[in-house]
Amino acid sequence: MQTLPASDVPRAQSPRRLIASAGIGNFAEWYDFAVYGVVASILAKQFFPSGNPAAALISAYALFGLTYVSRPAGGLLAGWLGDTLGRRRALSFTVLLMCTGTALIGFIPTYSKIGIAAPLLLALCRLVQGLGTGGEYSSAIAFIYEHSDARRRPVRISYLVTMTFLGITASVLAASLCTAIVGESAFENWAWRILFLLSAPLGIAGVYLRNRVAETPEFARVAAAAKTEHTKATPIRGTFRTQARAMALFFCVVSAYALITPVLSSYFITFMQDSGGISHGVSYWISVVINLVMIGATLVAGRLMASRGLQRTFVVGGLFIAVVSVPAFALATHGVIGALVGGSLLAVGKGTVAVAGAMAMSYMFPAQVRVTAGAFAYNACTVVFGAAGPAIGLWLNDSTGTNTAFSVYLATVGALSVVAAIVGRKRLSSAASSSPAAAPLVSTNTD
Repeated sequence: MQTLPASDVPRAQSPRRLIASAGIGNFAEWYDFAVYGVVASILAKQFFPSGNPAAALISAYALFGLTYVSRPAGGLLAGWLGDTLGRRRALSFTVLLMCTGTALIGFIPTYSKIGIAAPLLLALCRLVQGLGTGGEYSSAIAFIYEHSDARRRPVRISYLVTMTFLGITASVLAASLCTAIVGESAFENWAWRILFLLSAPLGIAGVYLRNRVAETPEFARVAAAAKTEHTKATPIRGTFRTQARAMALFFCVVSAYALITPVLSSYFITFMQDSGGISHGVSYWISVVINLVMIGATLVAGRLMASRGLQRTFVVGGLFIAVVSVPAFALATHGVIGALVGGSLLAVGKGTVAVAGAMAMSYMFPAQVRVTAGAFAYNACTVVFGAAGPAIGLWLNDSTGTNTAFSVYLATVGALSVVAAIVGRKRLSSAASSSPAAAPLVSTNTD
């Protein structure tokens, strides 16, 4: 395969600009993702019949999971764009679509005004948001991965993952500030809509920033080679024909991250309120602290991965989740301090596996199908482990009559991730890509 001459490869841009352009979409994605969970108990009252509060809350979380249904399709669409037309075009498409879906939720009338049409419109908006979200993460990671050399990738990707947690933190802060300014009653009646409407300016900013950065050198080389050899990119067919084993391994090792993500971004807030007796306002501020701990853990995990490798980072993170899940939820039933400690323990585990999962999304797949394979494998995993996570948590606790039954399930999935990382050690310890940019993670150098 021929490559572009050095003079024809796009010049590397400022790392800060690259991370900002990719990170704005990750920030918006996870702001959009988390804001629904933050106000899930309010949405249950606004968009569902009021006769059975428990059923309404489960229904709200079922719609939370509905977003995951459209994610695989969105991943394939964005993957096709990213692997045929460029990473940058995929990034602009995904941020615009997901922010539109979220912002529109702020305009939906309540169940008391339009009846069954309210939850149906909410479901439609969630499906649109899921289409955009499905390709956002893998596109952004591939963009940073291909703009970085092997020595700097772990730390730069940890910065990108940090942007996702900042998006979650921002959603909680926005809810806290709105509650403090207008009061809990007004917030539950109408001010919650502000949180969704804020997605509109985020989408506009994302498109603007992403149109001002260059395409990745690696994609430029692949595209130029295809043009020279008169071949047509077929990333979807190529993904399923050549990457089935790699995607199956990815599915298993990322399972703990896929499950713990909705746990901390939405379910844990409801758990604090229902099982710990903590008010909406206080639970939001606790969640802010937990997210700050998560950000610190993410930055440390990037350096751990640079020195110890991808496979060992998966093992450490999955094992930590398996060990701390049950005691963490038990602590969260004992007031504010218990919730802070329990949530912080879970945050450390999530931050560790998040960085490993992000790196694996590009590291395990060749450049020709990187966005498509990474997006599909990631979204398939989130459908199975993430979509029903909060609803399963409510059902398990209700069925067993205990407050922490769901934590056993989380611990079990953490153990599954460890076993998969050990079984797939060879694959995770050497680059699956045939591209020139792929290399083992061995350096401790940072930006």
